[in-house]
Amino acid sequence: MAAWQCRYVPDGLFPQMGERFVRRWHGSFLDSPYGVALVAERHGAAGTTDTAANVSAGKGSATNGTTADGAAARRDAAEPIGFLVGSTDQVRHVEEVVRSHRTRLASAGLVALAARPRLAAHFIRTRARAYLNRILGNASAGGPQPADSTDSGASAAETITTASDQVAVITAVAVDTAARGSGAGQLLVERFLEEARAAGAPRAELVAMLSEGSAAPFYDRLGWIPVGEHSSRDGSLARTYRYDLS
Repeated sequence: MAAWQCRYVPDGLFPQMGERFVRRWHGSFLDSPYGVALVAERHGAAGTTDTAANVSAGKGSATNGTTADGAAARRDAAEPIGFLVGSTDQVRHVEEVVRSHRTRLASAGLVALAARPRLAAHFIRTRARAYLNRILGNASAGGPQPADSTDSGASAAETITTASDQVAVITAVAVDTAARGSGAGQLLVERFLEEARAAGAPRAELVAMLSEGSAAPFYDRLGWIPVGEHSSRDGSLARTYRYDLS
């Protein structure tokens, strides 16, 4: 899934830091009680598409009751064709990630940036102060959170919330090019909205970058409402979308 994030959702800082960092970052969604990680799979010769969900309520757990061995057997019997990561409560998810993963993510980030001097210089100019504040424990400070800014990809929400808000956020969605048009992306988004509604979120948000190949028309078709446009920290135009879950 990390390779797909870097290949198909390349906007922002995180994908530019490489697959190894993205893989570690994806793992934080599995450990967080507010994290959502979904995989779309193609089953059998008929090519039917389904989602296998791992919406963690603790390390290694899954809402569908699948054991680790059962999940592995299912993966062996099916072909992954897409994924989605997000959260049912973005502010609290970021707080949990900072609390539980700050050291590992910071270390992985430093290694990734050390191997990419130009990216490191850009990071220092545009993001270093905000990330330092997060790492030092100010996870609930106002302003865009690291995991919901466009650092994490083209489908990440860059929205300002307070600790009292519960906003579900789609952070990244990707479908393999060979599976485009199969309905996998829509299935992933619909399953995410089910999980968010069940968790009590009154709304969901995301951001689509408006560059070539933008996913904005996809979200328009699914009934997401555009609520504003802005420039990302890298100067790209982005559009925020919202979906009412009440």
